[in-house]
Amino acid sequence: MLINVDRYRYKSRNRKKRGWLLVLIFAGILVLFGAGWYLLSGERLKFFSRPKVQGATLNELWSNRLYDEIIIRCNEALQNNPVDYFALVYKGFSYFYKSASEISLEDKIPNIEEAIVCLRRARLREDEAWRSETAYVLGKAYYHKGKYYYDLAIEYLTQALSAGYEGVDIYDYLGLSYNQLGMIEQGLEYFIKAVEIHPTDLLLLTVGQNYFELKRTAEAEEYLIRAINKTDDPAVTKKSRFLLGQLYFENKDFFKAENEYQQILKIDPRSADAHFYLGEIYQSMNDSVKARAEWRKTLIIDPEYYGAKLRYYK
Repeated sequence: MLINVDRYRYKSRNRKKRGWLLVLIFAGILVLFGAGWYLLSGERLKFFSRPKVQGATLNELWSNRLYDEIIIRCNEALQNNPVDYFALVYKGFSYFYKSASEISLEDKIPNIEEAIVCLRRARLREDEAWRSETAYVLGKAYYHKGKYYYDLAIEYLTQALSAGYEGVDIYDYLGLSYNQLGMIEQGLEYFIKAVEIHPTDLLLLTVGQNYFELKRTAEAEEYLIRAINKTDDPAVTKKSRFLLGQLYFENKDFFKAENEYQQILKIDPRSADAHFYLGEIYQSMNDSVKARAEWRKTLIIDPEYYGAKLRYYK
């Protein structure tokens, strides 16, 4: 009797394939189990690392900046009492400060609008306990809504000041709001007060720029130099030196102006503007060769620079 050898070989190969398949399935289950355990353990760690919110008061939640939890609590309170003052205030504050963490304007604006609605409702009470604080946050919220709301920002921030509330950035916001409305002198008054509290490089630059726009050159020069000495930010340094260069150029102090633009080129050797204005300085000093050399450098960096094309090919 002859044995069908091929049939037995086929079964043997099938058994080997099924064995490998089972090994692969088992390995996949282990991987999935490990990943699930890792994710769950991560969530458990997050849970234990978070402050306990179950029995926490609104003040405690506020201290931990748990704005979403505060909003949930306040919504529950407002279902029973739609004019609950403290729920409206905490909800409004939470929505505003939550908006600060959003990156895109599309995400910020809905939170800001919710904040405004809640705080305006809270302020309907004549015996409002936190009148100055709600005015302060409302002013900031209206500022962040954009150009059609700067007047309301000024109105509420001024109310907060009149009520004795002086937030660390209230003068900054008032200065910015007035500036956005083109009221430079009024904005400058508040920026100077802000500088007295926290003289940052950006504030010093802003004050210098405002003085420059008002043609008060001595004060502009002082604050722009202070900004340069204060900052470690190349952008602030460049902006300050450009303004100083323009100020000196307009006063026909060409050597000082030249120095400012040369200093800019040390920071940014490919500054087309710095080369162009150096060309303007040399032209004003009747050195047309050096002037054309600078305009040529401008066009090498930016071939479409209109002012340099106009000067160089004239």
